[in-house]
Amino acid sequence: MLQTDVAIVGAGPAGLALAVMLARRDSRVTLLECQSEDSLANPEDDGREIALTHKSVRILESLGVWQKLHTDEVSVLQSAQVVDGNSPSSLNFDNRGRGPLGFIVPNAAIRRALYEVACGESNIQLRCDSAVTGTGLGDNRRLLEINGENHLAAALVAAADSRFSEVRRMVGIGADMRDFGRVAVVGRVRTECAHGGIARECFRYGSTLALLPLAEPNISSAVVTISASRGEEVMQYCDTEFAAHVQRESAAALGPVESCGKRHKYPLVAVYAHRFYAERFVLVGDAAVGMHPVTAHGFNLGLAGADTLTRQLDGVTRLYQPARLARALSRYQVQHRLESQPIYSGTNRVVDLFTNDRLPAKLLRKAVLRFSEHFPPVRQAIVHQLTR
Repeated sequence: MLQTDVAIVGAGPAGLALAVMLARRDSRVTLLECQSEDSLANPEDDGREIALTHKSVRILESLGVWQKLHTDEVSVLQSAQVVDGNSPSSLNFDNRGRGPLGFIVPNAAIRRALYEVACGESNIQLRCDSAVTGTGLGDNRRLLEINGENHLAAALVAAADSRFSEVRRMVGIGADMRDFGRVAVVGRVRTECAHGGIARECFRYGSTLALLPLAEPNISSAVVTISASRGEEVMQYCDTEFAAHVQRESAAALGPVESCGKRHKYPLVAVYAHRFYAERFVLVGDAAVGMHPVTAHGFNLGLAGADTLTRQLDGVTRLYQPARLARALSRYQVQHRLESQPIYSGTNRVVDLFTNDRLPAKLLRKAVLRFSEHFPPVRQAIVHQLTR
């Protein structure tokens, strides 16, 4: 039977980041991924753009990941603008001349850079085409069944295998799942006017449009959020129809629009695990907390959680001391809940309010934006969350 200090299931961004963090604290890490190694080394563009906070950038810099991103993969987020319905006014967020709000980077670029860094760590063993099919406990280890036959024994197993984590289910940890009944259709567009590094969120009636500024001054990622019943309809739009939809929903804020890339569709489901750990087992990334993307906190929370877990584990010795390991995992759960629960609940409330098209909700939406516009502490609190 193979032995390792930590087994991480899932080589997505959170799993890769955790692997690097633990490897640099002298833990032997086995990273299990059901995809092929080529798909990790050369990830396809999946249309998703990740808004990174300053804290996340600092973590990625400390890992040597930020330095591996190409210049044309990083977009500076100077400010954000929120529009409700057909109102001509907007709520604006900026950092008052103290630098950008954050940065926008393609998910595929982050995955590639993390993979490159992980490959340079001698303490990381990557096993691709490996699906975990069972787990149990034995002799102060957690055992993993891989592809129905091979077994791996680890002092700690971390699940980072998406918000629909199968390993979380195997261990018996449930999760609250919130299916919003909506999908996000994502595609890049070219606009006549430069975006100026401004992210635009347009809460219309019946749909939502986000325009995320990319590295090229006239290219944005358009995220159209609509009822799941209309998702395939929008996916089937020709380029002209999709561009017209984006231009209309953005009130032509950036002039005429052209579609310029493949579109992708994602169901919107939020997840919050009932517990973040069990005996010699821990949840990280979306397996612990899967966010609705409207407030762009998903990967930032996952990265922060991996950092918190690594600091609590402190070193390889603690992994082999059951009582100390349990205390470390308990502290991780407390800290990660304190950071994630308010953001998770607040995001869901925002989504509930701004996707509700009944008259009372419409009136409340306008009142909330007016209050926020004229009460600076609200805007400052949101900006602080991004730039701290």
